Amino acid sequence: MSEPVFKYLDSAITQLRDIRSKWPDRIDQQIKRIELLYNELLLDNTVEDPEQAEPELSVTGQYLFENVLSETKTLLDELSSEHKQVHSSISRCGKEIERNFHADMCGIIRNQKDIEDDPDNRARVNKLIFDYLNSVGKVDVAECLRKEANVQPGDELNAEEVRGVMEAYRKGDFLHSIHWIEAKFPKELDLLFELHQQHAIQLLAAGKKSEALHYLRSQMSDFNSQFGQRLAFLSGAIVSPSDHPRYAILRQKSLNLQVEHTLARLLSGTFSHLSEILDTGIRTVPSLIRLRQMMAARQEQLFFADELPIEIPIEKHVHSTFTCPILKIQSTDNNPPMRLACGHVISRDALNKLAQNSRQIRLKCPYCPMESSASDAKRVYF
Repeated sequence: MSEPVFKYLDSAITQLRDIRSKWPDRIDQQIKRIELLYNELLLDNTVEDPEQAEPELSVTGQYLFENVLSETKTLLDELSSEHKQVHSSISRCGKEIERNFHADMCGIIRNQKDIEDDPDNRARVNKLIFDYLNSVGKVDVAECLRKEANVQPGDELNAEEVRGVMEAYRKGDFLHSIHWIEAKFPKELDLLFELHQQHAIQLLAAGKKSEALHYLRSQMSDFNSQFGQRLAFLSGAIVSPSDHPRYAILRQKSLNLQVEHTLARLLSGTFSHLSEILDTGIRTVPSLIRLRQMMAARQEQLFFADELPIEIPIEKHVHSTFTCPILKIQSTDNNPPMRLACGHVISRDALNKLAQNSRQIRLKCPYCPMESSASDAKRVYF
């Protein structure tokens, strides 16, 4: 959906850059030409006697002035035309935003939560954002949110310690983070290897190949048994030319950012699913909006069911689900999982059908010989 927006936005930015690079010099040159004519034809021909009438321009002078004014008008018309093209691109960008992005998100799911007016939901969202900020090392922003939104933190967090380690990492002092983890979390070998690798890459980027190779041999040899292939890849990057395309992945900024987030989660002891939630929503909401537009007359049946009307692939499931082994359907709030006295779990609808089909007061479990009463079944919460 964002491709048309970026298309017109890039066009407008390119046009604005062209105007900025081309027009200031052309306008300055035209102003200097007008000033030069004014000085030569008027100021240099002033009358010495103030009582005499001011001199008139000659025919040649009038022609020169008309010519330069005509050139100025042509120049301004050309500038106005290019400005209109920029305005057209910006206007189209706005129209694409209005066409592809919707401000009204109401009515596309059944259990839609009101974040602004519901204090409980607002507190949950603030806590989710608070945990996310801590998990990426933004402890100062998280502390500001905690004070302003009155967020109740879960575990006690040593903000000063987190801030010190993260600031050192962002400044490129990877050794500080390595020493801290070796003292606090010596079993975090994956993160330790990543930090050692970042320091070796930093030495390599500074042109210190011999120091990087010495560091690899002296400080990273213990990782050979568990990270042998990655260590060999790093060794190849050190001895190869600095611009070798095979090792370009080690120079990507995203690698540094991934290690930073892993380090921040370890320091803060928190993890937030906010990024997964937003990613799922970004992929889900456009499809639901299109369905709402196509089936406006059937909104009640389409968008108020217990399940979404479309299949949405989710890479990381963060909620447990239960599928009834008898009816082969997933449980819902109206049809929750029920645990029988024997320990087997079925859905409430399956339990009611077994109770209706049973000629006796007690019903038999479909998976074992044990009999129990329907009232003995307990709801299971995942």
